[in-house]
Amino acid sequence: MSDFLEWAYENRKQIVLDILAGSFSGMCNIISSHPMDTIKVRMQMSHDGIITTITSMMKNEGIFSFYKGMLFPFISVPILQATVFSTHEFWKRFFIGDSKQSLTCYQNMIAGGLSGLAASFISCPVELAKCRLQMQVQNVNKVWKNPVDCMIQIARKEGINQLYRGMNVTCQREILGYAALFVIYDVVKDALISLKKQKEASNVDMLISGGLGGIACWTIGYPQDIIKTMLQCDTGIGKTRKYKPHFFDGGFYSCMVEQVGKNGWRCLFKGYSVCIFRAFYANAIGFYAFETGKKYLNQ
Repeated sequence: MSDFLEWAYENRKQIVLDILAGSFSGMCNIISSHPMDTIKVRMQMSHDGIITTITSMMKNEGIFSFYKGMLFPFISVPILQATVFSTHEFWKRFFIGDSKQSLTCYQNMIAGGLSGLAASFISCPVELAKCRLQMQVQNVNKVWKNPVDCMIQIARKEGINQLYRGMNVTCQREILGYAALFVIYDVVKDALISLKKQKEASNVDMLISGGLGGIACWTIGYPQDIIKTMLQCDTGIGKTRKYKPHFFDGGFYSCMVEQVGKNGWRCLFKGYSVCIFRAFYANAIGFYAFETGKKYLNQ
C-alpha cells in the first residue's frame, strides 16, 4: 500500500492530466452521441424500427425529446471517461512503466477490463436514471422531473440499493466492452502506423482506430446492454419485479431466457444498427479528444 501511495504521489501530475484529458473526451462523446442513444433505448424497449421511432418521437414529443435525460450524463460521463482512461493509463504504467513499448494484447485486455469494472460503479446508477427518463413520454406518463428527482424517487420507492439495479449485467458489458475497445484501438492504430511507415498515428488514424474500437466494444457488449435496459426500466419492487433475481445476477438470467424464448436470439440485437453507427463516431471523437487533450496538456 505504501509503495502504491508513493508511486501515486510521484506521478500525481500525470494522473491529473489523464483525468483532465479523459473528462474532455467524455464531454465530446456525450454531446455528439446522446440523441442516437435515446433512439437506441426506445428501439430496445419496443418493436419499432429506426424510422418509426424517430418519426414518432418528432411527432409526439418534439425535437428536444432526443435529449431527454442528457443533463446527468453530461455531468457524469466526463467523470466516467476520466475514470476509464486514467485507470487504463495506471495499469499501462503498471505493466510497462514509462517505456515506449506497447502493451501486449493480454495486458491491454486486463487493463481495459479493469477500467470497465471501475466504470461500472458510475455508469450503472447514471444509466438507470437516463433510461427511465428516456422512456418517459411528455404529458403522458411523466413521473420524474429530472435525473436527480428520478434517483431520489427510486431510492424512496424502490430502496437505495435499487440505484444499482442491473449492476451485474453492467459489469459484464463494461468489462468485456472496454477490454475489446482498448485492444482493437491499439491493434488498428499500430497496424495503420506500420502500413504507412510513420513514427506516430495521424489524426485520421486515431479516428479510424477509435471508431473500430467502439464497434468492437458495443458488438461484444450489446446483448448485455439490451438486458440491462430492460432490467433498469422495470419499475417493479420485490415480488412485483418482472424479472426475478437468481443469486447475484439481478434478474439477468430470467430476463434473457424470457426474451430469447419469446422473440428469438435476434431480440438481443434490437437497435444494434443505431448503436453501431453511434459507437463508431462517438468513440472516434472520444479517443481523438483524449489523445489530443493529453498531448496539449503534456506540453
